Amino acid sequence: MRVAYDGTRYLGWQKISEALAKSTSIEGELERQLQKILQSPIQLQAASRTDRGVHAHGQVVNFLTEKPDIDLDRLHQSLRALLPSDICVLSVADAPNPAFHPTLDAKGKQYQYRIAYGKTLLPFHRFTHWHFFYPLDIEQMKLAAEVIKGTHDFAAFCNERREKNYTNTVRTVFDIEIRQHEEERLSILITGNNFLYKMARNIAGTLAYVGAGKMTIDQVASLFVDGTRASGAITAPACGLSLLHVHY
Repeated sequence: MRVAYDGTRYLGWQKISEALAKSTSIEGELERQLQKILQSPIQLQAASRTDRGVHAHGQVVNFLTEKPDIDLDRLHQSLRALLPSDICVLSVADAPNPAFHPTLDAKGKQYQYRIAYGKTLLPFHRFTHWHFFYPLDIEQMKLAAEVIKGTHDFAAFCNERREKNYTNTVRTVFDIEIRQHEEERLSILITGNNFLYKMARNIAGTLAYVGAGKMTIDQVASLFVDGTRASGAITAPACGLSLLHVHY
């Protein structure tokens, strides 16, 4: 399944104990409706475990089932009817092979980060943009993006996670594109082979700091040599981030 969602009111993708939370997860909501439709236990796998408040335009999700001859069009229609308005299944198809895994088989991902840098944040952008109200030097941001692109040790762009200890923090960023929009807004499109915990948000925060004159391009380059997370820029808020595409 290819899934889009507004992550504002959810605790992230990953299912949690509903008894311990006042809110729910994207996985929990989608799994609940699938089990209602198929009348059998369902366990989902997703390409990206998006964090609390992060959105998706192209999350890829799969599940295994022993139920034969599922009518995929009917399943898709039922999901459209049952899911809340902030979660949408865009397409449903048989997996290319029984061993397909949306995370392990992914060749790369593309994230989009959106920033509103004017003095005023329009109300309908408040859940999808980071209001970073500083004048931004876009050309300096593009130069910093060129420094970040490529294969590096991105340890300085990785936040700590209790249940996740990376044995290798080398990653490849294929491309970073910065697009300007009306109403003093911009979007940063980041494409890479794999992403560390909060790496996309830390790249966005770094570029914003460079654009605002809070960080130099030389300081960005030094993060790949002897940098630590403490020497890096702010972690940009979750609300501006969206998972756009997963490449296979």
